Amino acid sequence: MNTLPTLGILGVGKVGSALGRLAHRAGYRVVAVYNRDPARASSLASDLGAEVCLTPEQVVRRCDLTLMTVSDDAISPLASQIAGALDAGSSTYRALVHTSGARDLAALSTLHERGVSVGSLHPAYPFTGQEVSSLAGTAFAAEASDSALFDWLDALVDRLGGQTLHIPPGSKALYHASLVIASNYMVVLYALAERLLGQLNIGQEMASMVLLPLMRGSLENIAAQGVPLALPGPLVRGDAGTVAANMSALASDPEALALYRSLALAALPLAAARGVDTGALRATIEGDLTLPLSPMGGDVCA
Repeated sequence: MNTLPTLGILGVGKVGSALGRLAHRAGYRVVAVYNRDPARASSLASDLGAEVCLTPEQVVRRCDLTLMTVSDDAISPLASQIAGALDAGSSTYRALVHTSGARDLAALSTLHERGVSVGSLHPAYPFTGQEVSSLAGTAFAAEASDSALFDWLDALVDRLGGQTLHIPPGSKALYHASLVIASNYMVVLYALAERLLGQLNIGQEMASMVLLPLMRGSLENIAAQGVPLALPGPLVRGDAGTVAANMSALASDPEALALYRSLALAALPLAAARGVDTGALRATIEGDLTLPLSPMGGDVCA
C-alpha cells in the first residue's frame, strides 16, 4: 500500500469539489464520482477524468479510498445504503471516510461491519463555494479504524500541504464546537457590529472599512503575540467606566447587551492574565444599568 490510492467522491458539493480538484492536482487519480444530481457529478468527473457512477456503492467498489462529502445527517443513512449493497468479507482493501467536523467514525459503523475500513477527515477551512486554490497550512482532523487508513490520510493531507490532527476517540463534537465559535460566530459578531453601526446611519461599505481592519488586525495580533497579549480594549485597561458606557448604549437592544455581557465576562480571565484587577470590571458587567455611570477613562481605541 505504498502507492497512492485511487479516490472516489460521494457528494459533489463545496467540499467534495474542492477536495477532488486539489487531490487531482496533487497527483491522485480520482476515478469515480457520484452525486444525486448527475449534472454536477458529470461536470467534476469531466474535469478530473473520472467516471460518473449511478449509485454510491459503485464508487466504493471502484476506488481504494472514497471521500463521503455529504451533509452530517446524510452520513449514516448513506453508509447503511452502501453497506446493504456490498458483499461481506471481500478480500479487497477498501476504505471510506466522511468529512464531517462533528460526526466521528461511528457514523460509518454499518460499513465497518461489512469489512470496509472507515474514518473521518475534516479540513478546518471555511468552504463557501468559491474556488479553493490551496489548502496549504490547513489542519485536517483525522480518525481511522486501522493504521493503513491513517497512513493514507496522513499522505493525502501532506500532499495537500496541510497538517494532520489526530482527534481522540469521542471528542469530535468538542473539536467541532471550538471551530464553530472561532469561524461561524466571528461572522455573527461582524453582523451584529455592522447592525449597531447602521443605527448611526453608517452604511455597509463604510462599516466594512471600520470593522474589517479591526478584525484582521486582531487575527494578526493573535498570530504574532498569542493570547492573552492580543486582547485590546477597555478590559485590559481596567476601564470600568467605558464598559458601563458601552452597556448603557446597548440597553435598548437586549440581545446585543446580553451578548456583550457574556463576552466581557469570558474575557475577564484574559485581562486578569495581563495583570488587571478585574473586580471593578466584573461588578460593572454584572451590575444594574439603572445606576449612574462612573466617569469614562482610557484612550479611545477599541
